[in-house]
Amino acid sequence: MTFQYKTKSQPLHRILGTMAAAITTSLMAAGSAHAQLAATPGYYVGGNVSQSHLKDDSPLGADTDRSDTGYKFYGGYQFTPNFALEAGYAGLGKFQAPSGDVKARGLYLDAVGTVPLAPQWSALGRVGVVDTESRISGSGLTVKDHDTGLKVGAGLQYDFSASTALRGEWERYRVGMDSVRTNVDQYSLGLVVKF
Repeated sequence: MTFQYKTKSQPLHRILGTMAAAITTSLMAAGSAHAQLAATPGYYVGGNVSQSHLKDDSPLGADTDRSDTGYKFYGGYQFTPNFALEAGYAGLGKFQAPSGDVKARGLYLDAVGTVPLAPQWSALGRVGVVDTESRISGSGLTVKDHDTGLKVGAGLQYDFSASTALRGEWERYRVGMDSVRTNVDQYSLGLVVKF
């Protein structure tokens, strides 16, 4: 009885071992394929559509409409599987208040870190500087304010192929508005094309 149990379980043991080896090999191959998809050094460009939210105290008062549609266009170079430099232009939106409107935009330069999570999925983190221009207009008067501030962000990327990817991101822009510094958060979704 004991001998039969051993002879019956041995083929099962081999099958399970073979399955474990196959799964391990598949995961390693998928991880390697992901590394090749997401981390190939080279240039890339992209564009995102966003929802922008004005944070902290608005310079135009408590009744300010604190959200609007925004966008960004960018280009970068992936130096290593985990590091890229990216420059871009962001339209942060137009925010309305009884005393006037605020429109903000900016040019930025970010260091972008990438960490693989699963086949075709990766996490992004970014930190950089942004040069913003805000235009405050109301009662026939327009005031422009330029400021340089900090920019941070995080997101997820899904690689469709070696040349295209989908990005979802959150970014915070530090913006000067009429001698007041405030934050604009941008939640965006867009397409990346790699060369």
